[in-house]
Amino acid sequence: MPIEEKYDKLLDQYALNEVMNYVLHKEAGTMDKRNDMMLKVWKKMLPRFAGTTIKVMKAVVPGRTFKNLVNGFVSYSQSTNPLSNLEVTWVSDREALIRTRDCVELQRMRDLAKKAGLDLDPKEICKNDSKIMPDMFEEFGVEVTIELEENGCVARAKLK
Repeated sequence: MPIEEKYDKLLDQYALNEVMNYVLHKEAGTMDKRNDMMLKVWKKMLPRFAGTTIKVMKAVVPGRTFKNLVNGFVSYSQSTNPLSNLEVTWVSDREALIRTRDCVELQRMRDLAKKAGLDLDPKEICKNDSKIMPDMFEEFGVEVTIELEENGCVARAKLK
């Protein structure tokens, strides 16, 4: 099986699991527990993706460390969206805007939810996750706000 086909199948599997997980917790009334668990896990796992020395480096070379963190986030985001759909605008060495246009993950979740007969607009997942991410990055001294757009979002990250 070609690598592109494997990637497409994995992305579909991931998106469908994400949709099912969200719907299950929403219907069971356990969304707060889901969000708390996600935040706890991501705070522990973020150093794996962003670099284990992020806190120390921030004190020594904050601008370069922030740039590495943003670039790491963009690199990780490419697991669900092609680089051509991601745009980074550097406001300064301590602030960046990261825009996702025509979000592939959002479209896949939308298509899969419809095929599976689930009553869900995946923008709900984006809206929910936009509340969790700021707490996750707060751990590393980065203030994050996320604004949803028609088919994507804009994240503003500022190093404190």
